[in-house]
Amino acid sequence: MNKKEFINEVAKRSMVTDYMVNEIYNISSELVAEKLISDEEVEIPKLGRFRLSTRKATIYKNLFGKKEKTVAMTTYPIFKICNSLKMRVKNGHKYDKSI
Repeated sequence: MNKKEFINEVAKRSMVTDYMVNEIYNISSELVAEKLISDEEVEIPKLGRFRLSTRKATIYKNLFGKKEKTVAMTTYPIFKICNSLKMRVKNGHKYDKSI
């Protein structure tokens, strides 16, 4: 499912316009990015948690020992899915349209 399909499905299920869902989606993704940049975790209930992880600088040696490659310290976002969603997917629960 891509962004457009996601937005269309959410709009259909919530009975609001595609434009409104798109704006909410864009604001939400910007908010997550801003919070991660300011070194805060972002937890979305029933979905998961975004956080930053840092990998330290490392030096890799060539098998023949002639050249070394240095990889600088890197910071990147991680998303950890919550256990309730894992179990729901594992057990094959589907969306019930009658609710």
